[in-house]
This record gives sequence, structure tokens and C-alpha cells, in this order.
Amino acid sequence: MINQKQNILLNPGPVNMSDRVKKQMISEDFCHREKEFSDLIQDLNSQLATTYEDMMDYESVILTSSGTGAVEGMLTSFIHEEKSLIVSNGVYGERMEKILRAQNKAYHAIKFDWLDPIDVQSIADSIDADRSIKNLILVHHETTTGRLNKLQEIGQLCKKYDLSLYLDGVSSFGAEEIMADEINLKAVAASANKCLHGAPGLAFVIAHKDQWKRIPKEPSGVYFDLHGYYHMQKTDGFSPFTQGTHLVNALHEAMLEFKEMGGWKARNALFQSRAEQIYLCLHQLGIKTLIPKEDYSSVLRSYRLPEDIAYQDLHAFMKNNGFVIYQGQGSFKENIFRISTMGHIEESHITLLCDLFEDFFNNHG
Repeated sequence: MINQKQNILLNPGPVNMSDRVKKQMISEDFCHREKEFSDLIQDLNSQLATTYEDMMDYESVILTSSGTGAVEGMLTSFIHEEKSLIVSNGVYGERMEKILRAQNKAYHAIKFDWLDPIDVQSIADSIDADRSIKNLILVHHETTTGRLNKLQEIGQLCKKYDLSLYLDGVSSFGAEEIMADEINLKAVAASANKCLHGAPGLAFVIAHKDQWKRIPKEPSGVYFDLHGYYHMQKTDGFSPFTQGTHLVNALHEAMLEFKEMGGWKARNALFQSRAEQIYLCLHQLGIKTLIPKEDYSSVLRSYRLPEDIAYQDLHAFMKNNGFVIYQGQGSFKENIFRISTMGHIEESHITLLCDLFEDFFNNHG
């Protein structure tokens, strides 16, 4: 059982970890240059790269960073002089544009309103208009709104036009379908502390084997140059910089737990079940979703606040009762709240959460 004195985190990472994972994190001190740690890194890389069945030709590297660090590492290491198309419909698409702009790399950004689904035909039109585009860069699950972007449809465009797809899978990896071979996926960046239920501070990038051979003459980064990580982790399991040793141990245990519980399909079903229970509760209270229900991921849904209710009041009430919800971003900061369903959470917590929502909204209207 989770320690009842701690908050239940309903933000999109970091998530509540199981006691099993927490205990493993503090079970032993490691030196990052000893063989037992390098063996752990190599085994963990193997587990990560086999999360999805059709990633047999992909290999992983681990680095100590947030999910954004993994995304920056992916773009630093694999995007070179060729032109890229960034598809953006939220904060995290805009963040990838910022990374490429800071590195002076050639790109074109096609932006969609945060409330609208991605128009796949307009992406095709952009590619037709500029055949110098060789890469497509996409956020899979845009947590700004909770929208699960059209990965399969966009991936089929990548196949059609022979574009390399680079995916921000930070908030989707381990809970949403990723058919790598069918979408021309070249690399995906992800985080330990989201759908995999590891500890915050560790991230990874899984790339097709051909990407690890594309070493630039002049890397555009130092810490985030993943080729150095790959060379060392592939040969002896070490890394060019000090890793978060306890975090690696926690993620290794979390991956064992993840696979024992049924892998990504089971986690998707679990998150969907929780999300649906919360949705039904809020729907009965007259709380509306920000975007159409069918457009959400399994991981997170966003809800409109009634006009007479401040987010700070809802947040304070929920936190006083042991639950941490999440505020909107950008223009949505004051008028929505977000609920993530990741993490080690008991069914009884979801029931209590719904009771608290009923209490709050019935007494604040």
C-alpha cells in the first residue's frame, strides 16, 4: 500500500512510485564506474528497447535529465544539416522549435491551434511545397491539452515521402501504441518518471541502429551528444558523465514491474479505466472537457473550470485532502485543470477523488 500520508500526484509526472521501486532506489549505493552498475545500465537499455514488439532494430541510451533533456539530446544528436518540419500544437512542440532555433538548424514549423486536431493534409501540403524537408518532428501526447496526436496517420506520411520521424514520446512511451516500423520512426525520447513509474531525473532515447552510425563531424552539443553515450554504454556500460545511480536502479525495478503487469497494453487499459471513472464523475457534476473526449490520450484529460471558480481554490481544496491536480499552461492557465492517471494509485484513491470533486463543486457554485 502507498503511504497514506503522502500526496496522490495527478500531475503528468513525476508520478507516485510503488513501494517496491522506492525500496530499490535506496537499497544500495553504486559507484558509476563499477561493473555492477555498467551491467545494470546495459540490461536496462535492453529492456527499454524491447518495450514495443517491433523495435528489434532499435537501441537505447540512458542519460540523467528530465524528459526535455532526452528530447534535446535526440534533436542534438540526429538532426544535422538537413531541413526538418516541426508539427506543433502545444507547449512541447514549441519547445522543440526553440531547441532547433538555438542550434541554428534548418526547420519549418507548422502550427495548429491548441484546441484543434492536427490537419494531416496540411502537413502533406507543406511537404509538397518544400521537398528539401527530410525530417518530421512531432509530439505524440501533447500534455498542454491531453491530446493524443495522430501518430499513425502522420507516420504514414513519413513513409510515403521517405521522411525520418523523430518523436517526443515523453508522456506516451509505455502507455500508448507506437508502431515503429510502420511510421518510419528514427528515434523516440522519453522519461523514466511518467508512464513507466520510475523516479524523476532519468530519461532515455531509443533510436534505430542506422541513427547511431550517423555521427556528425561537429556535434552541436556536449552533454546532450548521445553518440558518446551510445559508444560507451554499448561497449562497457559506462557513460561520459556521472549518471543518477539510484535513479537507474529504480527504473530497472520499475521496468521489471511494468513487464510483469502486462507491458504497455495493460498500462494503457489501466490509465483509460481511471480516466473514464473520473470523467463520468465530473460529467455528472456539469464539468466539461477542454477538447472532445475521444481525442484524449489514456494519460491525461483537461477540464474547463466553471467561470465562478478559481483554480487556486480547487487546487488548495484537493491538496488539503491529499491530491495534487495540475494547472493549465499558456492561455489556459486560469480556466482549466488537468488530471493525469499515471502512477501507482489504488482504486480507492480514485473513488475518494471523485467524492472530493463532488463535495467541492456542489459547494462552490
